Amino acid sequence: MGELWIWPWEAAAAAAANMDDSSSSWKERCWRVEGHAGGAIYTHAFSPNGKRLATGGNDALVGLWDVPASLVCTNVMDRRTKFIRSVAFSHDSQLVACSTEESGIDIAHADNGSLVGIVSLGSKSSARGITNNNSNEMGGGGADEIAFHPRAYILACARGHHPPSHHSQPQGPGFTQVTIAKLKVAELS
Repeated sequence: MGELWIWPWEAAAAAAANMDDSSSSWKERCWRVEGHAGGAIYTHAFSPNGKRLATGGNDALVGLWDVPASLVCTNVMDRRTKFIRSVAFSHDSQLVACSTEESGIDIAHADNGSLVGIVSLGSKSSARGITNNNSNEMGGGGADEIAFHPRAYILACARGHHPPSHHSQPQGPGFTQVTIAKLKVAELS
């Protein structure tokens, strides 16, 4: 079972003031998120409005947690089959995206995890209300890291160089490709 510790700012300041490692009082001031029964939590992100937390793990699930209430996992995105590499929220906290090594980036409603569309990194595409006009195409597959623009529906997707498995050593220096996808969201309701 994976776990994630969330420190409220005031708990971090109190812990820094009292550097007694034998004390467990800092843990009493923190939230502990325990989820992803399949193992580790690899990635997490807070929504810009502070109301949601998304976690992704090696169980191929994205947990959507209600932050203001009591850190309860209210919804799960379960459309992927490989571990979740990255999660990100849109600037308005309406959308959540997740990436794996599988093709495409899932875009979902942040409140319930329902699919809005899939951004293909290999070609121009349109899916269920999302139009993706890539300016630098990656040639299919997923992304190692994703991030939304802070004021627009623009998604940056990065993928490092992964050498073919038949090479024992990488051939030449590694590189990272970045795709910028400007999303045209038809409707969010």
